[in-house]
Amino acid sequence: MKIRGLTFLLLIVLVCGSCKKNNAPLFQMELFFELDIPAGLNTLETHYFIIPDVATFAEAQLTGNGMSPEDVGYINGLTASLETRFSGLDLDFIENIGVHFVDGNNLDDRREAFYIFNDFVDFGSKTDIAMIPTLLDFKDQLLEETVDLEFSINLRGFLPSQLDTRVVMTFDVYAPE
Repeated sequence: MKIRGLTFLLLIVLVCGSCKKNNAPLFQMELFFELDIPAGLNTLETHYFIIPDVATFAEAQLTGNGMSPEDVGYINGLTASLETRFSGLDLDFIENIGVHFVDGNNLDDRREAFYIFNDFVDFGSKTDIAMIPTLLDFKDQLLEETVDLEFSINLRGFLPSQLDTRVVMTFDVYAPE
């Protein structure tokens, strides 16, 4: 009887605790960068690439949607993918990927935006890899006109040649709550 009562109470708390207003995004921001990954990287280390001054087009996107920075409450990651640009090369040699916002003056100040790790990167023929977003707020970074990004990659096999890639990221922009 006691277990049934606790289970019912837990169910009530979970249902009521999860009730909140459905907050639809105002619009979506897209951000992308191109990266050439050199051949010959080893499989033992994580390889880091800093991509400075990636344009966000924040002012244009806000103006195009009839908004100002004060109308933005928070910005969350939605989707991201790593795509091959020209080669059509199978990406099965990739084990882990991470995309971080960094401060160009202090590379220790990092905020992870998207990632994928070996449990989700399957072997097989594919020319793009979808990444998982984090739940962090990127309003401070994405309302700037440019951002610095860090791309990290672990390999489970060797690259046969230089890899020309493009990373496309989409973010949801929400109103203040």
